[in-house]
Amino acid sequence: MKTHRVPNEMEAKAAEALGALLHSVSSIKTRDIKFQPAHRKTDILADIDVFGRNHKLVCSIADREPDGVRRALEKLRTSADSKKGDATPVLITPRMSAQDRAMCEERRVGFVDLEGNARLVVDEIFIGKRSVRSAPAHPSISNRLPA
Repeated sequence: MKTHRVPNEMEAKAAEALGALLHSVSSIKTRDIKFQPAHRKTDILADIDVFGRNHKLVCSIADREPDGVRRALEKLRTSADSKKGDATPVLITPRMSAQDRAMCEERRVGFVDLEGNARLVVDEIFIGKRSVRSAPAHPSISNRLPA
């Protein structure tokens, strides 16, 4: 992974999560994941190969501020539309709520979160990944289980 600037902790985790997701699909080859200069609208640009065709993932990282996801989605759409060739906008965030996922789908923006959830459509490839967090057993139930 090449860098043009030193990423902060969230950006490093975001790039790692994106790389892991892409690596999990055998028909996608990651050529480069790089951090964009600070003055750019997006945070990460990934150059990938899908079935022998070049493609770009234009990624923005959103924090958990109330309007953070909405602002990031608007910046992504503008940035992806201005790229030459095939570019897919991708939102990366610590956690995606159901409402955030719906906004991404409505705007045709892929997403990756740091909890293991993802939805990404690139050419003929669809990646859907849903993380299930295990809830701790209810104390009253665990007390009644035989030892």
